[in-house]
Amino acid sequence: MPGGRSISRRNVIKTGAALAVVAAAPAFAQPAPSAPKVVLITGSSSGFGRLMAEGFARSGTRVLATMRDVRERNAQAAADLGALASNGLPLDVVEIDVLSDESVTAGVARAVELAGRIDILVNNAGIAVPGPVELQPLSYFASNIDTNMGGALRMCRAVLPVMRTQGSGTIIQMSSALGRAIDPMLGGYCASKLAVQAAADALAYEVAASNIEVTIVQPAGAYPTKFQANAKRYWQAMIDQPGQPNQAALAAYRTHIEAMLTDLAPDAELDPKEVSDAVIALAGMEFGTRPGRLAVGPYKDGLDPVNAAHDALQSEMIAHNRIADLLKLR
Repeated sequence: MPGGRSISRRNVIKTGAALAVVAAAPAFAQPAPSAPKVVLITGSSSGFGRLMAEGFARSGTRVLATMRDVRERNAQAAADLGALASNGLPLDVVEIDVLSDESVTAGVARAVELAGRIDILVNNAGIAVPGPVELQPLSYFASNIDTNMGGALRMCRAVLPVMRTQGSGTIIQMSSALGRAIDPMLGGYCASKLAVQAAADALAYEVAASNIEVTIVQPAGAYPTKFQANAKRYWQAMIDQPGQPNQAALAAYRTHIEAMLTDLAPDAELDPKEVSDAVIALAGMEFGTRPGRLAVGPYKDGLDPVNAAHDALQSEMIAHNRIADLLKLR
């Protein structure tokens, strides 16, 4: 940068951590050096979240696997995870609906009650409501945003005070390659994943001085989870609403919709465990050594240069922000 100096996000985080001086409150258990870390995962009923919950537990990490509707829709998923705990894995199921402030507050309090602390938060819960942007009632388009970004922010706001009191913590934010590249007919989903990455990047700077690290994971492929089937279900629910959508517009998008429903299919050659394993490995890295974002999957090679260009621009921009002075980066 002519006349100035670029500052990398990683150096900001390292320096912020070095400046952190946080007193531990007695309300939270402080682990012995050999004590297992505690991870809280949202959206653990299926897909990446379910795989992470079991994978973390089998690695010896204390797991708080969260999901909504543990007594109804997700009763079987909760029972299956409970069976793992009965077989000796360090895992508890906690009910959290990330759309509800009250549920998030109560669920995080329950998690702390069970485990004493939260070292790692994996914001994994998410949905996709597909369809042409023009056809979607605002409430349906916004449901992507409220779940994928709003849910993550609710969780961060509830967990950050716990981590700050402990004196450390890590937040892993699940995003998507579609937070960088745009897929027509998934406009709401892409918007939510772009937004949550921006929020997570900002948060990473803001909490560094509290010895808290934030990193983003971008699955880059049509991994076989319930994502595709659920997206089709949300689409059907939308068009089944009385008076929705506009029938003339629906006819105009007929071929688009046919293509969307065909393309919303998992790639059977991909293994979703690749993503969960990457998250578990990321969580195990030393503070300050994790990448700001990690792409995983067949489109990683295309995504990495985009991420690198973004990070270079961000490093230039942060040099003009007073946060650099606040963190004494000179």
